[in-house]
Amino acid sequence: MFKLTYLFIFFIAVTSGYAQTVKPFTGTKNKKAENLFIEALQLVAQGENKIAFMKLKECIAKDSNFIDAWMLVADIREQNDQYKEATTIYKKVIAINSDFAIPYYKLAKAAVSDGEYELAYEHIQKYKSVGGNQIEVGKVERVEKTAAYGVFAMKNPVPFDPKNLGPNINSKLNEYFPGVSADDQTLIYTRLDLGRNEEFYLSKKTPEGWGSSYNMGSPVNTIQNEGTISLSTDGQYIFFTGCNRPEGEGSCDLYFSLLDGDTWKQPQNLGFPINSRAWESQPSVSFDGKTLYFSSSRPGGFGESDIWYSTYSKGKWGPPINLGNEINTPGSEQSPVIAKDDQTMYFISDYHPGLGGFDIFISRRQPDGRWGKAENIGYPINSFKDEMSIALTADGTVAYLATERAEGMGGLDIYSFELYEKARPKKTAFVKGIVFDARTLQKLKAKIELIDIATSKTVIEASSNKLSGEFLFCLPADKNYALNVSAPNYLFYSENFALNEQPLTEPLLLNIPLNPIISGEKAVLRNVFFDVDKFDLKEESKLELNKLIELLKANPSMKIEVSGHTDNTGSKQKNLELSNNRAKSVVNYLIEKGVVATRLSYKGYADSQPIADNKTEKGRKQNRRTEFKILAL
Repeated sequence: MFKLTYLFIFFIAVTSGYAQTVKPFTGTKNKKAENLFIEALQLVAQGENKIAFMKLKECIAKDSNFIDAWMLVADIREQNDQYKEATTIYKKVIAINSDFAIPYYKLAKAAVSDGEYELAYEHIQKYKSVGGNQIEVGKVERVEKTAAYGVFAMKNPVPFDPKNLGPNINSKLNEYFPGVSADDQTLIYTRLDLGRNEEFYLSKKTPEGWGSSYNMGSPVNTIQNEGTISLSTDGQYIFFTGCNRPEGEGSCDLYFSLLDGDTWKQPQNLGFPINSRAWESQPSVSFDGKTLYFSSSRPGGFGESDIWYSTYSKGKWGPPINLGNEINTPGSEQSPVIAKDDQTMYFISDYHPGLGGFDIFISRRQPDGRWGKAENIGYPINSFKDEMSIALTADGTVAYLATERAEGMGGLDIYSFELYEKARPKKTAFVKGIVFDARTLQKLKAKIELIDIATSKTVIEASSNKLSGEFLFCLPADKNYALNVSAPNYLFYSENFALNEQPLTEPLLLNIPLNPIISGEKAVLRNVFFDVDKFDLKEESKLELNKLIELLKANPSMKIEVSGHTDNTGSKQKNLELSNNRAKSVVNYLIEKGVVATRLSYKGYADSQPIADNKTEKGRKQNRRTEFKILAL
């Protein structure tokens, strides 16, 4: 009998995670049954479950109260995902011996897997009440917490009304890991084909909804697996997971590819220190492209897989840093998604209190920069099944989720839904523009810079698409920004966004004409600032004027006139003096910074050259401006 017990303990420890102190309450006095059971154990160890199952049937026929045999049958059922059949067996074992604790634990786990949380809680309490101590305490606590949270969550559901994205996106195959551009116009997702190969598919939004998706093809997709993609805010580059590639550092690595016009460039492995010999996957890039979050099983974490981040500086990615134990646990944390506000993180975990399996959680950045306590996003967004990822539009009102539902098209489908208010990130507007030649209307590739006026730091540096001239970026709230757009052989274009005064409530669409560098062309210096009725340059004006200095240095024979302009309110004489003095202040700054005075002139025009209607405040604001004009080259 000792040999039988040892083998059973060994089998249970390997296949079911039972503690090695398990001792069967009921063996058998039937020698033939015992021998058949030992044969079945050996067959299971060899992977011969079907034959082992037949041996167990013979064994139970010899002794129908042989608990060890019944438990082994139940384990084989579970290995084959036959949970209902296993549940029936556990109930049979309890009928044989109601003081045998393990079946209550197994029934609790099975109930959690079916979303029957109240029943699961009853079973786990029964396990504890009959003196169950065979299962690791941590595992029992996790089942108990899951059951308790499940009861609470189902009694307190959150708003959730998912809409299937339809046949242009979904199919009979599995579609998952959606990634969406900030303007909600481009969707890239993963599809698992019949050959069990993962590839990326792309769709563009039309007035009728999402257009027919198509395989992204080479060079992004290969004969190996590609999965989980992070689309940059403007849709001009991607980070993604590539597995088992010849140049890979580990089993799965992170890759980068840039959109060149309408063609994706050859992906580049991000290499060390982001990729390691471990598993790296599921990237998410911040709104400004300077921070990359990802999941990794590398050493130094808290659990099986953790969420890490790396920052981009001086042309390279820095050493990954663990997000800490408010997010990472002894379990698995994966699929990070950093919202466009750069303050809200979504991720999945199989360890934080949830509904079973992987749930979606949310954490918010605290004032000290650390991440706050993870919170479950709630039922029924989360369910007893695995939720694998979430994607959001820039304003956080619309989310995308891959889930398996009865009304779906087959397997995992991608759904969209309105994310309830409490789970949204801070509202973030976006600016979308097209850069073109002011004379020929030809679309241009231009350098786009967004600068925090208060700190003079460049928040975003990007390029417009060389074919469409399009660019897109997000504007985090409560700050003032300067926009600078420049291209070779053109005058730069500037704009400003005072979001601490009036936040954007709708996306801002810009047409940005760039004037060629030829005599007579003008450009408005929209980021040169003065106090009301004063002509002293404000400190934040120097950002723009330094751009003008760069232009003059790049064109050493260029001569310009700086002009000041006002609206039509107030005294004309006073406006003339004010506009003249403001233009003079700009010229004095340029001279102070080394520009030769003979290349510069200035003049105030008061309200004689309006560019907008003076009847509205918006028009008057446009007329109050500083310009420069090319006099000679």
